[in-house]
Amino acid sequence: MRRVAVVFSLYVLVAAIALSALWFHPNTVGDTLPHDYYHMHWGYWWMRHAVSEGASIYETNYVHFPATTNLAFHTLAPFWYPLWALFEPLIGTVAAVNAIMTLALALAGLFCCLLLRAEGVRMPLALAGGVVFMLTPANLLSAMLTNLNYLGVFWLPVCLVLWRSISDQLSGVRFGVQGIGFWGMVLGAALWGMLLTDLQWGLFSAFLLVPYGVWTLIRAAMQGREHVGRLVLAGIAAMVFAVMLLWFAGPLPHILTYDTSSFAPQPIDKAAGVPFPQGFVTRLDPYARALSYGWLIVPLTVVAFMLWAQKRRGAERTPHEVSLQMPLWTWLGIAVVPLVLSAGPFVAIGDVTVSMPYVWLHDALGGVFRVPARFAPVALLPLLVFMGRVISDRAGKVLIQEDRWGGGRGFAKSLAGGVAILVAVADGSVFAQMPVRPVVTPYSFYDAMGQEAYEYVVLEIPVAGGSGEAWVGDFTAMETQFYGMAHEQRMISGTFARAPLDHFWHWLYDDPMLAWLGQRRWLEPERVVTQLRERIWEYPIGYAVLHQDLVGIEANANQEIMGYFNQHSDLFCPPLVEGAAVAWRTRWHPDGCPSRTAPEIAPGVFEVDLGSSGDERFIGWGWHRQEDVGATRWRWAGNYPRIGDDVVPEGGYLQADLWLELPPADYGMTLLAQAFQQTRNVEIEVNGFVLGDSVMIETDVLSEYRFELSADAIGDDGAVHMIIRYDGAITPQEAGVGGDTRRLAIAVDSVRFEQVD
Repeated sequence: MRRVAVVFSLYVLVAAIALSALWFHPNTVGDTLPHDYYHMHWGYWWMRHAVSEGASIYETNYVHFPATTNLAFHTLAPFWYPLWALFEPLIGTVAAVNAIMTLALALAGLFCCLLLRAEGVRMPLALAGGVVFMLTPANLLSAMLTNLNYLGVFWLPVCLVLWRSISDQLSGVRFGVQGIGFWGMVLGAALWGMLLTDLQWGLFSAFLLVPYGVWTLIRAAMQGREHVGRLVLAGIAAMVFAVMLLWFAGPLPHILTYDTSSFAPQPIDKAAGVPFPQGFVTRLDPYARALSYGWLIVPLTVVAFMLWAQKRRGAERTPHEVSLQMPLWTWLGIAVVPLVLSAGPFVAIGDVTVSMPYVWLHDALGGVFRVPARFAPVALLPLLVFMGRVISDRAGKVLIQEDRWGGGRGFAKSLAGGVAILVAVADGSVFAQMPVRPVVTPYSFYDAMGQEAYEYVVLEIPVAGGSGEAWVGDFTAMETQFYGMAHEQRMISGTFARAPLDHFWHWLYDDPMLAWLGQRRWLEPERVVTQLRERIWEYPIGYAVLHQDLVGIEANANQEIMGYFNQHSDLFCPPLVEGAAVAWRTRWHPDGCPSRTAPEIAPGVFEVDLGSSGDERFIGWGWHRQEDVGATRWRWAGNYPRIGDDVVPEGGYLQADLWLELPPADYGMTLLAQAFQQTRNVEIEVNGFVLGDSVMIETDVLSEYRFELSADAIGDDGAVHMIIRYDGAITPQEAGVGGDTRRLAIAVDSVRFEQVD
């Protein structure tokens, strides 16, 4: 056990080095799109939430609301949940998942090493083989994608080592029914844990366990029928126990009720295999999403095959050891099928494209299995056993000869072992830095939502989501599912692997509200407001959050959404602005709405400062993004919404709206503005009242323009809808002063209201 602990510590160190970019850059994930980190993290939060509520972890409407999704085939990976639940309160979810990934890689190395040792591979080569197995590109890519379900590769050697141990233990006559039942339960628990990591490991392990199990039965038959019967009974007990666990503490009931007709199978031409031939003889960059076998495996297999073919024998083994080991040709044969499957559906040889056996598997599974390159670790394990045993035999023959190193046989073994481990580390590119990027920007208002005692839906904008096979919207927008861990509410956006198409496909074009909020369809004001009125109170929707950085700060759609929500004060409260996020509480919310009163900068003096933080509370349609010009930060007017089939409404949208509240009184209003390129005639209207005569806004310098605002125009409720109308707009490109294609009319720095005594 001490030796195992030392070996495991070595693998933990190697794994930590391989994932050092994640450890040294807190709250980061692999820099790649598409990515899975957000729904993997959310999945563990969901399991904790479901357990605390006494609900099933395999059904939820917390994403893709209002649809309820069966998560039996989703990459939930509940096997890792206890570790996440232990670490997350202490170090946070990102570091907790990093710890799980480090552990998963180390376990892959450890159990590969144990298998190699059990099969007679010398310790230095077994250590090196473990390094190769844990740093296979498939594992490193899974870590970059946060595919914790695919980091269960260690289950392959676990099951083989366990079955070998069972065969060894049950060969003795001292074991009766209790011993058979005990070992059956141990193996059944392992199979249960493997399938809780991902159901695909059942497919992968079959290519190793079935031939390995057949061989042990053949060996058992040579020892007597009683041993065969024990093994068969242990295998049956393991299967029965695993099925029981999957039924009472697993996804089996939900698998049996899953509507498989809802699957969206992946087209065969998108099933990515290991590139042939370069992926079989070189190490491609896994961080470029390319899976391969590396520089060592196939060439060393060829060398080992040549040595084996010459029938060179290594050091003598005891009869007991030989009886527990499959012949070398069997290990080589086991590797052939997954090796061929890993090449994918088609292989190009010159100008000829050859159809591969994976096509049959793809069709047999209905296209649900998507990445044939994931068979690479399955083929790698028996190849390591084959190479390790052949090279160990040859090395043993060399080492028992007269010492040629000058330091004794022990020195020679240590040197050879050290070289083998260094070569494995080099082939694994352990020091290659994973590209990383931060997780989504944290916002405090999500934490505040999580403290509320109400249940509602959070509408994330832009709306995006789907499954691993099909999706609607941009992948980056799906990451807003990560915020569900903070606000702990239902969402519409997000991703589930193998989610039914009818849960999200209508978001693309068929739903006017969701398609517009996902920027796949232009705004139809009346249809969208009708849907909003229904859903805000029926779902209910508690908040709508606009991520300006995802929609595009300079995009027309960004101001269009803000303006549309702000003008519907019967549906939305004044928004809260934090960083690039704008969050509207809806009128359904029991806590009511905050005031939209303009900031009071002096007694009786209120000011809307365009360009200041939080001015999104006041702007309607017609405004561009905030912009710095010298020491001044303002907004240009001249933007327009996209309504219906017309990019610009008939006659143009020659106005900019402001929505605010003021204490009822008479005011003197000052507009601090400047025109672009040419003077503009500007008229101000408040709640249908035109404020005096129009004024000419001059160019070149900010100037103050005075208007009188009466209490009659404001009304008793203090609501102010101000319209700034102008007589035209022009783009800098049209004016010959740059390539900017935005329509610009006037720049407004502030609007000030001073109560009249």
